[in-house]
Amino acid sequence: MTLRTLTIRLGQGTTRQELPDQVERNYLGGRGLVAWILYNQLPVDTAPLAAENLLVFAAGPLAGVAAFANGGFIVGTRSPLTGSIGYGWAQGHWGSALRRAGYDALVIAGQAAEWSCIDIVGEQVRIRSASHLEGMDTQATAATLRAELSRDTRVVCIGPAAESKVAYASIVAEGRYMAEPAGAGAVMANKRIKAITVRDAAPSPAADERKLQLALDITRRRVDNSSLARDISQVGSSRFFAAAIEQGAITERNGQSDDVSDGTQSLRLALLARGRRESRGCAECPMPCYFDYARRSETATGSPGYPQPELEIIAGFGARCGITNPDALIAIADRCLRLGLDPASTSAAIAFMMEIQETGLTPTRNLSWGDANAVIAAIDRIVQLQQKRDVISLGIGEMREIFWGSADFAPQVKGLAMPALDPRALNGIGLAMATAAIGGDFRYAMNYEELVDELPNWLPNESDGPRTTTAKVRRLIWHERFAAVLDALGLCRRLGLMAYQVSPGEALALIAATTGHTISGADMIMLGERILTVERLFARRYSDNGAVDELPARWRDETLEAGPAAGHLPPIDDLLAEYYQRHGWNSQGDPPPEWLARLGIAPLPPDE
Repeated sequence: MTLRTLTIRLGQGTTRQELPDQVERNYLGGRGLVAWILYNQLPVDTAPLAAENLLVFAAGPLAGVAAFANGGFIVGTRSPLTGSIGYGWAQGHWGSALRRAGYDALVIAGQAAEWSCIDIVGEQVRIRSASHLEGMDTQATAATLRAELSRDTRVVCIGPAAESKVAYASIVAEGRYMAEPAGAGAVMANKRIKAITVRDAAPSPAADERKLQLALDITRRRVDNSSLARDISQVGSSRFFAAAIEQGAITERNGQSDDVSDGTQSLRLALLARGRRESRGCAECPMPCYFDYARRSETATGSPGYPQPELEIIAGFGARCGITNPDALIAIADRCLRLGLDPASTSAAIAFMMEIQETGLTPTRNLSWGDANAVIAAIDRIVQLQQKRDVISLGIGEMREIFWGSADFAPQVKGLAMPALDPRALNGIGLAMATAAIGGDFRYAMNYEELVDELPNWLPNESDGPRTTTAKVRRLIWHERFAAVLDALGLCRRLGLMAYQVSPGEALALIAATTGHTISGADMIMLGERILTVERLFARRYSDNGAVDELPARWRDETLEAGPAAGHLPPIDDLLAEYYQRHGWNSQGDPPPEWLARLGIAPLPPDE
């Protein structure tokens, strides 16, 4: 299988390229291909918001074939939040459409002269004015473009947040699927690209259709018999909220309080009781995991309903900001999706500002814990393009530089917001936050294992107990590598990791079935490690703070006074030492030359 790229240099033209076979052998596709392109083709010292920065969309080889949970994509760039590599992951069907159009990756460079839309129909690529779409939300944009083009058109776009230069704006696929975490939306807006459409086509053939369907059938049967998959199929990622409370990982008031209120504890059940829900999961997936509340009447936006709040909304705006009104959380979830705002980053920035105001670091007093109306007003305010930007729109990385004395309680790592699960209770998640090349979002590895009672037998078996330093590190590295493989293959990480419904054996079978190349389990481990190492090298070179692996002082040094995690602190120094050693890196966390040679990675040239 030869990887094919479409490069659009705005204002200059388009080029198509077939990459050397070695790129496919070493990186497979999807996230691996994005990492390879950014590592090898991004001009040195390119600023995140420079026109020369690359915005890369890619889908793995599974995308586009006749399968399920395979229609999503990865979008990567040099992030304006961290200065390092930034990713967004989205489900849906746009990634499949891109591969069916004949491309494994779409690379966008340069800057359009005006707001533009890119239309891709097979070999035909058109760039046209999107002035009529300016100011539209993501759902209205997707509906408008489908009406203009065809019902089989797949759309990714940005919303008013990115147009208004919110640093943590996200890209949204089909008006339904957020590309999380944040950063890529701001780069897409800087290139003045409002939307990218791809005309869908018939499924592409797999190298071995029989092997493909056999592997998928095993996953289907596992889903049918899994209580975890059944739970997620009913409530989505909010399934983990109750388990997080039991572990002491839900804290309030930006991590200040471990006394979880009755209103916070009852949020998930209250949300489930709010009216009729409909699935908006990906087509034919055996484990639908996104849901909408039915609207009382149809609207011009084309939205099928109000999105049911996911874990990031409930934990972030609910516990972290103190909002216990279910209707308010539904309204916030709806705004985040339509405006194109990453929920984890938005809730973190607002909670951070609440504490800044509470501690008197600013004279402004327009936000207080639990004030849903004030939070909704703040969301509406930050997406309004004004001469003087609202400070919350800058993101936590910049906010902590503005308010002296706030760094200790800024919920971020390397400039990217930490989702609202407390690392003092979940040390494995804390290590993932501290070490992720993209910054402080543990979903980089999607290691929910601390919140799951019955784990699959393919996870590393820890005879000395699951809570030891060795166990935490080994299982995080397993999740990191498998997440990289799933993203490179093009298989949904929610099915494969959040629900643990895809084994490494099935991943190997799917790789062989789609590419025609049989690889071993050891080869797959090296594939994941190679992708992670390239991302690590990129982060160490380009991150605004040198990609220091650490947690903010509050979550590193201040113990909780009550609850299941009372008195606990993440043993971050011990965890890091073990983590570096098991990755084959030196004691400072840098991959040494001999490790790069073993992985076949050329080191970046030295700084001039």
